[in-house]
Formats: sequence, structure tokens, C-alpha cells
Amino acid sequence: MVFWSSAIVVALATLSTSVDCKELEYPPVLDLDCSTDTNRITLDFDWLEVDPGFEGGPFQTRALGGSVPGPTIKLCAGTTLEVEFRNLLTEQPNAAKETDPNRVNLYNDPDTANLHFHGGHVSSVLPADDTTLAVPPGESYNFSVPFPADHMPGLHWVHPHHHGSSSLHLVGGAALALIVKDLDGSLPAEIADAKERVMVFQDWDIVTAIVIAKNARDANLEASFSKIEGGEDVGGRFITVNGMYQPTLTVTQGVWERWRILYAGWQDLALNLVADEMMNEAGCEFQLLAKDGIYIEDFPRHIEFEVPVPPGGRADLMVRCNNAGTTDFWALSRPTFTVVSESSSSSDVIVAQGRSDAVPSLTPWAPTAYPDYLQSVEETTASPGCTCPVKLDGYDDTGTINGKRYRSGNNFLHTSYLGAVVERELKGIYEHSYHQHIYPFQLIGGFDETEYFQYGDWHDTLLNSLSSTGTTHIIRYRTTDIPGKLIVHCHNTMHADWGMMAKEYVRDVSGGECACDLFSAISGPGLVDDVELRVIVGAEVAEETSSSSGASAHYIFHSALWLCTVLFVVTFSMI
Repeated sequence: MVFWSSAIVVALATLSTSVDCKELEYPPVLDLDCSTDTNRITLDFDWLEVDPGFEGGPFQTRALGGSVPGPTIKLCAGTTLEVEFRNLLTEQPNAAKETDPNRVNLYNDPDTANLHFHGGHVSSVLPADDTTLAVPPGESYNFSVPFPADHMPGLHWVHPHHHGSSSLHLVGGAALALIVKDLDGSLPAEIADAKERVMVFQDWDIVTAIVIAKNARDANLEASFSKIEGGEDVGGRFITVNGMYQPTLTVTQGVWERWRILYAGWQDLALNLVADEMMNEAGCEFQLLAKDGIYIEDFPRHIEFEVPVPPGGRADLMVRCNNAGTTDFWALSRPTFTVVSESSSSSDVIVAQGRSDAVPSLTPWAPTAYPDYLQSVEETTASPGCTCPVKLDGYDDTGTINGKRYRSGNNFLHTSYLGAVVERELKGIYEHSYHQHIYPFQLIGGFDETEYFQYGDWHDTLLNSLSSTGTTHIIRYRTTDIPGKLIVHCHNTMHADWGMMAKEYVRDVSGGECACDLFSAISGPGLVDDVELRVIVGAEVAEETSSSSGASAHYIFHSALWLCTVLFVVTFSMI
């Protein structure tokens, strides 16, 4: 049975694209049916006029799903999300193109896009989450993304991920939250009954955005963002929450809430969400519940100072403000929103100058069981040959992973196989944010533990700016059930667009072998898709595998074969 969600129509009908009220608003919610196997939605990628509250008034930006941020999708594990993705943009005639052999690993294709289901433990084989897919302007693609029945409930997100234009799209706010819902009765009442706020933090670095637009010859974005005024005191860089600049959030004194924070970041800066010490009348406190959509095992974990969510990361926090009054919150060293804590009329709420022991404490809790792909590998030795280095290094045209820039087509960094315990030795994450698709990873070694980063925690995105230059960070995970391409990259999308990205491959075999630092074509057993092909909607292109410019022998051969066939048919028809 297929369910077409009527919530889409209702949510988008109530959408406001301008900010009239400073009280924090929330994106529309597409709450999908859990009683059916498949839910279908439509997400359009198009220009939208927005007014976050910057000086200069409304401006145009590229938006995903009709708002900035886009609608929040809520679905259940064990269902398939089908998305009709429609790229309604019009190609700009002078825009830089990836197909230009002189523009490999540069800002390109400002109007070409795709979708990445960031954090989802889902397949990378089309029609699922294959970010090598390209959807040109005017084209559409039908994604079909099964979320396994054992998928951990949690907060993830969706955003365009086309190589060369990721930065242009994220700087303009094209992103939305995706929540895998908790099962009824699975959470303690104090969490389940708490008011839930989805808060999408976005970084509008206008100066950098205009530079990128000029490089990509993205005249539309350059013209639009050049209209944005003010912000001299924050370096022309604004932080919005749910598309609003410096909103107010009203809470009830002494009452726990669940804040679901998505940092849709695209540069190598942690969110560093923190209460202003000079303006913390409300005495707000944080207790960590989950990171990157995965519940921690030692809830509640008190976060006394800042919350250093990496770019692309998520954090679920239980939040309580113990006093009546206001608290200013900062993110990325900029004033971001203000909490107003109002006195409660309830006689059973007792507070005293921010003392967290003045009202009932949260009860320790952890899930009764974790899915196979999240079973701890802290005490498990990596499979033979499956410990590989991953070094993120350099900037712009010197940015590399293990000394190499990204190459499309059949070119892979490492390979593994189903059932392997995979270990990666990360270097460079003191200044680069590491993200990998499909499989989250566990923190194993090389970290200075903090309130936020602890051994045994799971992440899919990592930035440890407090570590030293030469530190090696050990992460580990088990490739349990999903074979195919596994993309790794710096989540500073400027670095990724310039080539700090690579592909790994998980072979669909058990008891196989791993391989490190291949930087070459792969073949043999366990390949679940055609690694020679990259799909561009409207044309299927065979990518080169031996060099980063020029035509591939594979493509030339098939082009010649096609030409010979045409000549034969024409000749035969004339006889």
C-alpha cells in the first residue's frame, strides 16, 4: 500500500516566507503514516523570496521544499520514503560547468543538485542515497529510500550534495530536518511528554557566499546576496534559527523541554551553542540526550558550558530554565536567540537561582537495545587489513584526502566487506570536519574526553578543534548490512567542492578482504552497482577511471560503437 501524505498540502499551505513575529517559528511538518510500507512526498528545489530579518529586506535564495529551512519530515523505521525531487531552477547560460575539463574540483553547476539523506543508515545504491547522481535544472528524479526496521530513532537531515555546488546550496539555506520517530512507549515519560522544539541553525556567511558565487559564475545568487545589508558587527555573517535572525523563545520556568538541534553547517566551525554568562537570568541548563541521531548510553549527561556540535551534526538536549528572566544564547560567537523564562503558576515547581537540584532531576535512561550497526566495537579488534588512514589536509586547490583530490567514476580510496570491523585513523580533524555516509562510527582513541565527546559515543560527523595538529583519532564501526559506495569528505563543503572527498566501497560479500589507499578502479565480487557509471538525469554518462580530464576509453569505445551502429543503419536503409 502507498500513502500520499495530505500533511504536505496542509503544511505548505500554512507556510510563511517572511518573519513578522520575533517569537521562534517552526518549519511545516510532514508527519508520515507509519501504518503503510511506503510514503511519497514531493520536494521542489527552486528560488524563494525570504526575509530572515537581516537589514536590506527580502532577498531570493534557493530553497528545498518551499521554505527555509524546508519542511521537517517525520517517518518510521521499517518504511520507505519516496521523494519526487523536482529541480525547478533554470540553467544560467554563463555558469561554470563540471563538464569543462579545466574546472575539475572547482565551484560549478550552481543550478544542478541532488539529495543526500545525511545521517540515515540507508543504501547508497540508486534510487536511494547516491550523491554522485546529478539532477540538472528542469529535470526530476524519484528517490526511493528504505529505512531499515531496526533504524535508530533520531534526528537527521536532507540537503543537496552535488559536487561543485554543495556550498552554494547550503549557504542559501537549502536543508531540512528528517526525524525517525520513536516507538510509542519506548521513552520515559519525562522525555516523551516534554515539549519538543526542532531548531535548525544555519550559517549565512554573505561575504564568502558572494565570493563562491563569483567563482561559479552564479550571477543570480551573487546579485541577490549583494542586496543584503548590515551585519558589520558580525562580519557580514548571520546565524538563523529556523530561518529567523535573533528570535525569541518563550519557555516555562522549571519545566524540561526537548530541543532537537540541527546544525546545517558548511564550514569548519563548531556551533558552540552557549548561554551568555552576563545575560543568563533564566539559569538555563543542558542535559545531553543524543548526538547525530543516536541516543547516548549515559543520559542525562550535563553540559555545563558550550555545546560544540560539528557542522552537519545534531544534538538532542533536555533543557530547563530554572529562574524567571531572560538568557541570551550565542552560536558561532554571535548572538543568536533569546530565551524568555516565564513564571509558572504551578505550585509544585520550586526554583532557586539556577540550582539544578531545586526541581526534580531527570532519571537515567538508555535504549533497551541498540541495532546491529550500533553494537559497540570498543573492545573489538579491527578485522585484518581493515585499519586504514584518512588524512584531511590543505585548503582550496591543495585540499586532499591522503594526498589526493576527488576523482569521479571508478576510483576508490578504501574497500571493505559486509561483517568487517572497520577502523579508521583520522588526521587533520582539528581543522577539518570529517563526515561519512551510511555508517556512523564510534569514538575509540586519540580524543581528550570532554562533556560532549566521550569514548564509546557514536557520530557521523566529527570536528575536534581542541586537539593538536599531529593527533591521530581512532574511530571504528561494523559494516553490518548495507553494501555499496560510502562517501567520506570534509563537511566544510568549500573543501569538499574543491576535492577533499573520496569514495570507499563496501562489497556485498562476507569474509572478504579490506584494501587501503587504492586510489584506483575496483572490480571483482560484491559490487552492487555499476561503478563505471555516474547517472546524470537525462543522460547516462560513463565516467573516466584513469585520469581527471579528457574522455575515458570506456566512453570513447561506446560512443564509437554507437556511431558505427548509426552509420550501418543509415547505409542499410539506403540500399
